[in-house]
Amino acid sequence: MRGLEALPFAANLYKVPVAEGYFLVDAGLPWQAGKLLRLLREPPRLLFLTHHHTDHSGGARALWKRFGLPILAHPKEWPYLTKEKPRPPLPIPLLGPWLANLAPPLPREALRPAEEGEVVWGWRVVELPGHTLGQVGLFREGLLIAGDALRGKGLPPRFVNEDHALAKKTVRKILDLGAETVYLGHGGPLSRQEVEALALKLGV
Repeated sequence: MRGLEALPFAANLYKVPVAEGYFLVDAGLPWQAGKLLRLLREPPRLLFLTHHHTDHSGGARALWKRFGLPILAHPKEWPYLTKEKPRPPLPIPLLGPWLANLAPPLPREALRPAEEGEVVWGWRVVELPGHTLGQVGLFREGLLIAGDALRGKGLPPRFVNEDHALAKKTVRKILDLGAETVYLGHGGPLSRQEVEALALKLGV
């Protein structure tokens, strides 16, 4: 989409243009929040979180405190974002639980639901579960912002997926949507042909 801008933080963040300015997809690590705030000369209309992992949601509280903006996420992700429930530990000895839960909690009043079929400034919310059970993306005119549904030219490693079998099924869903270009949380965009090759490799 013309004007879609990727911001290369620990995970790719996206500035999505709308008639009234832009909104932001994902928020980076908590210690990157200062850098992110310096980059955003105008306040975003909203923050859309693809999923709860700290490299995608860690800066969300700083954005909310600065701008008071609504934060959209799937309700399945809310208990992790508010810290009512601890995030699954990263596969790192001893430090895994601590690293996974570094993001400061979001107040529940900051959150708004983002579920299948809802429309956000002309983009349709699509559920892309597997990496997390409540992962969501945004689809419009053949373009999909997919969070960590894909990584590189494959799937995220099995050990960081909450449901690896479901993550495989999501590859087929991406194709069934009619996606022609897929923007990822890690790595450059993928073409439909690259996603089709992955689906063939996975047998989905």
